[in-house]
Order: sequence, then C-alpha cells, then structure tokens
Amino acid sequence: MKRFIIQVLLFLSPVIVLAVLMEALLRNIPNDYQYKCDYLNRNSNKIDVLILGSSHAYYGINPQLMTHKSFNAAYVAQSLFYDWQIIKKYDKNWHHLKFIILPVDYFSLYGRLENGIESWRVKDYNIYYGISSSHYTDNSELLSNKLRLNVARIKSVYFNHESDLLCSKFGWGTEYLSQKRKDLPSTGALAAKRHFVINEGYFNENVAVLTSIIKYAAKNHIKVLLYTSPAYKTYVQNLNRRQLNSTIGMLYVLSKKYDNVFYWNLLNNHSFNAVDFYDADHLDNLGAGKLTHKMDSLISMMEKGPNNRFSSLLVSGH
Repeated sequence: MKRFIIQVLLFLSPVIVLAVLMEALLRNIPNDYQYKCDYLNRNSNKIDVLILGSSHAYYGINPQLMTHKSFNAAYVAQSLFYDWQIIKKYDKNWHHLKFIILPVDYFSLYGRLENGIESWRVKDYNIYYGISSSHYTDNSELLSNKLRLNVARIKSVYFNHESDLLCSKFGWGTEYLSQKRKDLPSTGALAAKRHFVINEGYFNENVAVLTSIIKYAAKNHIKVLLYTSPAYKTYVQNLNRRQLNSTIGMLYVLSKKYDNVFYWNLLNNHSFNAVDFYDADHLDNLGAGKLTHKMDSLISMMEKGPNNRFSSLLVSGH
C-alpha cells in the first residue's frame, strides 16, 4: 500500500508542481482587491469620505473629483456584508472618517455575493482582504475559477503584458467609458431581470447588516449617506414594483430612525441623460463626473448644517 501511494504521488507530482506554479502566478497578478486593501492599510487613517457598495458606486463615484480626501472601496457585486467587513477590518483606523457613501439599490437588500452569479469573487475578499470564508476553494485562485479562465489570465498578464488592475489611484472603476456605451434598451431589460428577487429571505439579513453599519457610524460620529443610484428609463420601467418599493420604503424608515443617516433617491433623477450611462444601470465616465459633483456638493452643504438648498432632496433623522 505504501509503495502504491508513493507511485501515485510520483505520477501526480508534475500536476501538483504545475498547480502550485499556477497558483503563485495568479496570486502575483496585481488586482483591484489587493490594491484597495493595500491602500486602506496605508491610508485609512487619513480618509474623510469612504465610498462603499457595488458596481454602481465603483463606476459611479470618482474620488479624484471630490473636495474631501476620499476613497472608493466599492466593487463589482460587492454586497452589504462585505461593506460591513471592510469597515470592521479598519475599525481602529478611521480617525478622520466623517462620511460613508453607500448605494442601496433595487437588488441590494435581496441578495448575497455568495449565492449570486459572481460568487467566485468571494475568494478575492478571502485571499486579498483577509475576510475569511468557510469554503475551501475560496483559499485558492486556481480552484475558484475554470482552468481556461486562469490560463487566459496568466497569458494576458505574463505574455501579452496586459493589466488586471482596472481602478484609478483612488479606487474608481475606469473601464466604463462613454465611447464604449452599450445598447440601453436591451441592457435595461436584462439587468432588471437579473436583479429581480434573488432570495427574499435575505431581506431581513441585509437590513440587519445595514443597521450595523449605521450604528457603528453613529457611535463613531460618522454620517451615512445612503442613495439609490440613477438608472436609465429602460431599466427602471422593468423593475418589479414590490421589490423596489420595499427597498425604498426601508431606506426611508432607516433615515427617519437614525439621526446620522441621510437618504437621497436618484433613481429617476432627470439630470442624468442617455449620454451619462454606459449601460442602463451603470453610469459612464461622464455620468460618474456628474454624480461625483452632486455627492461632493451635498457633503459640503451637509457640513454647514441641515438648513441648505439640498435639504428638500434628503430624508434624515433631523
């Protein structure tokens, strides 16, 4: 038996060596998760405004255009659980943090990253942020994706000298450019269908996570600016009214209940036009500039007190 095991190991040794080599190569590729974690490790104690959330914020708010020292820690499919984990990871470092900006959209209270089509991204939080996962494959780049995709990444970076680092210096997603705009009618219908009630059982769980963020912020004298992201009409008109209304209703409840919470519903905001969208539910670089300016102006006004020209746009506990 012992001899058989040795023979099997010898037979498999080339595969094992290749797997270890591929894992090392994959982990050595610079990526947005690693970059954002490294940035927060160095600078979280200097940030005034922290942007969290999903791709709507990742592509939608450019910290470089903001007056306050800001960083975009949002990412594609990042659910509220991971927003909360990032906040907790740097618990002792938020010495200057005054505002958290967080989109809560049509899908935000109804899904989890672990159970969605982007579940493979869980390993990135585990490997690069140190946010632990119970699934063994989340400890490996190689085991978390299909072999052909891993080979393609290695080829792209090491042979074609392409970059996997897609965010700007301050964490904003730079890929969604206006000249690459997608078809708004078709992307609207598809995205609305994809975002429809993933699991209604997650609603209370996500509300609890959001409440934890709010309470943590209140304890540390941080204001939380919740917003529903602007979207093109072909996305909005395909949304399920019950899911949408329950989400927005809960945001109004939270903003009334907690003094440090402000809510701004931008879903149907008419200042955003077709040219501002990359697809029907994501802003392009032009739209991101517009949204960033709105957020920056709003924060400046909020610092001066509640009696300002933006007060009618917001719901807060004040």
